[in-house]
Amino acid sequence: MSAAEIQGTPILERIDDLPSLPSTYHHAREAMDDPNGSLETLAQIISTDPAMSARILRVANSALYGLPTRVDSVWRALSIIGVAETRSLILATAVISAFKDLPLGAVSMRSFWEHSVTCGVASRTIARRMHLSSPERFYLAGLLHDIGRLCLFILEPTTMSSALQAHRERQGPLHEIERQLFATDHAVVGAALLRHWGIPEPYCVAAETHHLSQDAEPTCTETALTHVADIIVNSLRIGTSGTRWVPLLNDSAWRMTELVTRDLPDIVETTISTARDVTSAFLEH
Repeated sequence: MSAAEIQGTPILERIDDLPSLPSTYHHAREAMDDPNGSLETLAQIISTDPAMSARILRVANSALYGLPTRVDSVWRALSIIGVAETRSLILATAVISAFKDLPLGAVSMRSFWEHSVTCGVASRTIARRMHLSSPERFYLAGLLHDIGRLCLFILEPTTMSSALQAHRERQGPLHEIERQLFATDHAVVGAALLRHWGIPEPYCVAAETHHLSQDAEPTCTETALTHVADIIVNSLRIGTSGTRWVPLLNDSAWRMTELVTRDLPDIVETTISTARDVTSAFLEH
């Protein structure tokens, strides 16, 4: 289907053509949702998937969690980082596993995940500075925010290559060019995929609304932190999902973070030092 044939965002009707999350994730989620479930059962489920087990151990031992001693078993890793963090880590691992080895051509997959992981780390760093509960949820929101761009590259590679070229020629922000070509954009498509997967709604909303216009009001804290983190990481040029321009900062989102300009050097330093280690942990074979 060409862009010229697209009427009324039919690309959203092709969500079933996109990768599914690994079966291990669904089994793990059922175990976590079971009020009678145990950490031992969850660890056993994860251990049936060697790739997921290895990735979870690498991330658990990374700078993201800063554990005092190295852990060498899935059960031990999960027992130390806690239930909420375990849920986020398993989902993050499953999403990266689903998309990691797909050839995109126009954008480096590693560069995409470098950008996404770093956005997650930046959002988590801001959440911790704000003393928000469960900062892992902000990490996950940042990690997932651009997943829709992968969807567009997979579903419409030729048209997305044209979109990238137009963006490089400074014909407009990439998400606005997407709207011209598809009558939708990666934020909407990404949210649709996350809902299709049954991902909790705050992550869907953050993905759907992270491109805030100047007069928009963030609908949730996840959106505000993801928006600010995305701008920080784009300005640092760490990885890319295709965007070459640094988006404009939404004032309301900035105020919601309770940050001031002098906070940025510490946030940037923590983000860079942590994200490099976490990216390697997620992407190492």
